[in-house]
Amino acid sequence: MSNPSKSTDHRDQRDRYTTPTSYEAAVWGNGGNLQFSTQASMGAQATDSSVLAQVITQAMDEFFNGGEWHDNAVDAIPCEFRPKGTEPTPVQLVNMVNRNVEFDPRQSIYDHSKITKGEAVAGDFIFTEPTNTAAFFSHRFTLLDAHVVAGFTGNGMEQMMDKMLADFEKACGSTVVDILIKSPSTEVKEVTIAGASPRDRAEDWIDALTLSINQSVGNSLSDFVLLMHMTEQAVLERAAQRAGVDDVEDLLGCRTQFYSGTNRGVFMLPKGFASLSFRHDQEGDVWKIHASRNAGVQGWDFEVSGVADVMAQAKVKIKLANPADPTEKLQVETVDFPLITRVVVKP
Repeated sequence: MSNPSKSTDHRDQRDRYTTPTSYEAAVWGNGGNLQFSTQASMGAQATDSSVLAQVITQAMDEFFNGGEWHDNAVDAIPCEFRPKGTEPTPVQLVNMVNRNVEFDPRQSIYDHSKITKGEAVAGDFIFTEPTNTAAFFSHRFTLLDAHVVAGFTGNGMEQMMDKMLADFEKACGSTVVDILIKSPSTEVKEVTIAGASPRDRAEDWIDALTLSINQSVGNSLSDFVLLMHMTEQAVLERAAQRAGVDDVEDLLGCRTQFYSGTNRGVFMLPKGFASLSFRHDQEGDVWKIHASRNAGVQGWDFEVSGVADVMAQAKVKIKLANPADPTEKLQVETVDFPLITRVVVKP
């Protein structure tokens, strides 16, 4: 029997319009097929992947552009942060020792011969410019809806973000290495690493790097930042444990960063000369954080990207002597100076 005081009919709570959730709007807006499950239809707002996507995006933006990453970067590597539209700050320091330099052929003004070698004298200024190619850093990871529906805890999110940051740092290191290999200011030295155990291998590396120091820009390993392949990380960490020190930096006596990809050796970057110059955008941020719906895999793609100039191309002015009178040095040429040492293991 119907209730005469009831103002609704049999369609109540059945055919009424309901506002689509942000998850539904994201899926339909990208041409995807909306999939329902018991959990998805009965769950609370926490099962909405777009809510978690927003949380992750805000957390990444706060970390990368809120000051925490800035402080970590300054502690890890020499770097600067400059406003949009400005040029990198050139570095100019004094050469510490006399150094023979090889360069592209220059024509002598005295006898028109070709000169390919000269000497950079102690006291001459070495100035560093940006490399011809800037570093574009970009890293992306995907979060599937299935992972969110299945359950996502705070600890799980923290572990995911820590893993993403570790992978991102190594990917950035690989980008810098790709640029340094092509720089005319990078010289190559081959060494022998024969140690099989972590302790012996670490000792071999310390000896090899110490003997490869470019005395023109540093006198000890503490004057350099090392870019090493990630396969050496576990070995050096174990050696640090055996030696009774806290970390790899205490073991080697200098800052260390690791890179991913192909093993291209160890790069010794002098802290006083080489640096990264990060560019701010119009909003004052170094990093751009993007979250986009990937309907093809039913998930969200997160990407962090930024641009930095690699200040690792050094120049020095060399005086070329008159072959007939070596004391006469009126010709001055600006040539590339070997600033970065790339240490590779002999096969």
